[in-house]
Amino acid sequence: METNYQNIPAQEDNEITIDWASLIRKLLKHKKFIASVTIVSGILGCVVALTSARIYTVKVTLAPEVSGTSRAGTSLKSLTSLLGVGNLALNTSNDALNITLFPEISSSTSFLAGLFDVKVNPYVSPKDQEEGTKPAEQVRLYDFVLGKHKPKSAFALWKENLFKKDSEEGQVNEVDSSGSYFNKEQTRVIKALRKIIFTDVDKKTGVTNVRVTMNDPKVAQELADTVCQRLQNFVSNYRIQKVYQDYLYYKKMSDEAKLAMVNAQNAYAASVDYDRSVILQSVNSEKQRLQQEAMLAQEIYVQMKQQEEMAKAKIQQERPVFAVIQPAVQPLSASNSRKKVVLTFTFIGFCLSAGWKLFGQDKYRELRTLLKDSDK
Repeated sequence: METNYQNIPAQEDNEITIDWASLIRKLLKHKKFIASVTIVSGILGCVVALTSARIYTVKVTLAPEVSGTSRAGTSLKSLTSLLGVGNLALNTSNDALNITLFPEISSSTSFLAGLFDVKVNPYVSPKDQEEGTKPAEQVRLYDFVLGKHKPKSAFALWKENLFKKDSEEGQVNEVDSSGSYFNKEQTRVIKALRKIIFTDVDKKTGVTNVRVTMNDPKVAQELADTVCQRLQNFVSNYRIQKVYQDYLYYKKMSDEAKLAMVNAQNAYAASVDYDRSVILQSVNSEKQRLQQEAMLAQEIYVQMKQQEEMAKAKIQQERPVFAVIQPAVQPLSASNSRKKVVLTFTFIGFCLSAGWKLFGQDKYRELRTLLKDSDK
């Protein structure tokens, strides 16, 4: 039996085709409008690029030492590594603080308040130094963030004198030792530092990135070094705190055992010197007792001294090691490039104007027509 293929309907083509030629003709038709908007956007981008502050970013990469786990957990660590959980999640250490908490530590109020008194050196370019500008003096990070290191204008001085009494009321110059109270100015500095400092930890490899973004390249470099050093000291001090307490305990016991040993040896030596010519059995028994006490005191002292030395060596063993992969380097160029800002504004202006003429204007007219019809 023959099949009649003429009665089978043809398969429809659902592919979307774009008429590029008509789009290009439409763009060329409105080329003056598109060019005008693009030029205006580029000019606006130049204004923004010239008026915005230069931002410099310093990045430091650390690779902290991660304590290993037992052989029983090796297969489980491999499985979780494949699942993306990471090796640090299964660290068998009982430490409450580890490198995974670096972001929380660096953004904590107490940590940021501890950076207030850090001395920084504002950057002075070699060109300005050749023209006679003196190197900037050291200032506190607290004053630098608030801009107090810059010379004040006449208007700023007048405003400060006018509202001096109101601003000084209830003002606290020093940070509260308990860290439970901060005035408005200190809170503003803490919020600014929280936006300046960013810490990221790869939980799978343990690699830590510390980024500091500021409007001064030298201050950004110095602050990045300080933050990394403070983070290392924070974790190191916690790790060795318990071991250091053990060391102090064994040192105290060793000193007491040494004193007891010296006293026992002196008592035995005095007994031997005094009773050298005496032959009585009771005197000999007393000498033997004093000799045994001196030997026992010496053995106890040797054991305590060994424990002290072992605890002292364990302090260095428990201290975490941080390998600096990328040190803090003073950036030569700003991270917010002016060329990128101008090109971004120009591109956005071109896309908006072209999209408006190609699609937006027609849709807007259709919407207005529908609204008019619905009103009628």
